[in-house]
Amino acid sequence: MSDPRTTLADRIEDLLPQTQCTKCGYPACRPYAEAIAAGSASYNQCPPGGAEGVARLAAVLGRPVIPLNPVH
Repeated sequence: MSDPRTTLADRIEDLLPQTQCTKCGYPACRPYAEAIAAGSASYNQCPPGGAEGVARLAAVLGRPVIPLNPVH
């Protein structure tokens, strides 16, 4: 069972590869996780996470698996 103090952004950040590469358009993984949680970024913008990362994020968000955004 997950800790009730764990936010959606925390759960998303835990799934990101922590490369801090900025390829998603954000300065680090945490700001990207916060943007996904807030609904201001899509969950398919992380090239290091690839298709597997998109699938993991989709599962946490209850959303469909979508292709990695080629812009990123």
